[in-house]
Amino acid sequence: MVEDDIGAALDRTMSSLRDGVRQLGIEAALPIMEGWEERLSALDSPELAAVAKNLTVLRSHVTLDDLDPATVGRLLIALGKQVQVVANGPAGTQAGMDKLTWLSILLARQGESLSGR
Repeated sequence: MVEDDIGAALDRTMSSLRDGVRQLGIEAALPIMEGWEERLSALDSPELAAVAKNLTVLRSHVTLDDLDPATVGRLLIALGKQVQVVANGPAGTQAGMDKLTWLSILLARQGESLSGR
């Protein structure tokens, strides 16, 4: 079941990312990604649908036997950019622009760490 409180879900997601995606691990990351995919797909917004699609692609890459950190890093960077676009739009006002902006920064930093940038 997907949680209705977006702010609390954002807080938990950011908390999970603070120590890094390598510390978080794939098993812990998968339910977070799936929850966001489900939550965002249920909303009627092209920007959020694009984020959900990128999460689906990211999830497919992290479950590969031959995981490529650089590819996952690039996807996290792209996801961070998408989240920043959302933060600056109407959905950002509803969900909390500050939280979304911080999430976009965390995603980009983790992506840069994995991709060697």
